[in-house]
Amino acid sequence: MKYLAVLMFLPALAMAQPPEAQTQMPTFDEYKQAMQPAVDESLPIMRDTRTCLDKASTKEAAEQCMITNAEKVIALQQKLGGSAAAAPQDPQKMGKFPDGFEWNDEVKQKLLQNMDRAIEFNTAKQACLKVSNTKEEMGDCMRSKMPASPKP
Repeated sequence: MKYLAVLMFLPALAMAQPPEAQTQMPTFDEYKQAMQPAVDESLPIMRDTRTCLDKASTKEAAEQCMITNAEKVIALQQKLGGSAAAAPQDPQKMGKFPDGFEWNDEVKQKLLQNMDRAIEFNTAKQACLKVSNTKEEMGDCMRSKMPASPKP
C-alpha cells in the first residue's frame, strides 16, 4: 500500500534533498549523521500510527490516524530540514484514502502487518546505524537483522 511506503521510508523522506543539492554522494559518516536522528524520531511516529490504526474501527477513524501521521511527518521534515520541508503539503490530502477504499478487518490486518514490518525494518536500521562504520558493515548488519520476506 502506498501509505505503508510513506511510513517505511519516513526517515529517507525527511532527509530528502532536491536534485540540485545532490552534487555528490555523501560519505557513510554524513549519511549516518543525517539518518540517525531521522530514524530515531520517525520510529515513535510509526508506532503511534500503528496503535491508532489498530484501534480504528471505521474508515474515518483510520483516515484520522493517517492525517495525524502526515502532520507529524511534515513537522519532522521541517525540523530536520529535508527538501520536503520546503514543499507545501496538506496532511488532510495525504491522510485521505482514495474514493472507493473499503476499511474492513482484512484490510486493517494487512495494514497492521505491513506497519509491523516497517517498524521492524526501521528498528533494524536504527541499531545498524549505531554499530556500523562503513556502508558494507551497514549492509551486512541489515541483512543479518532482516531476513528475506516470505513470499505471499
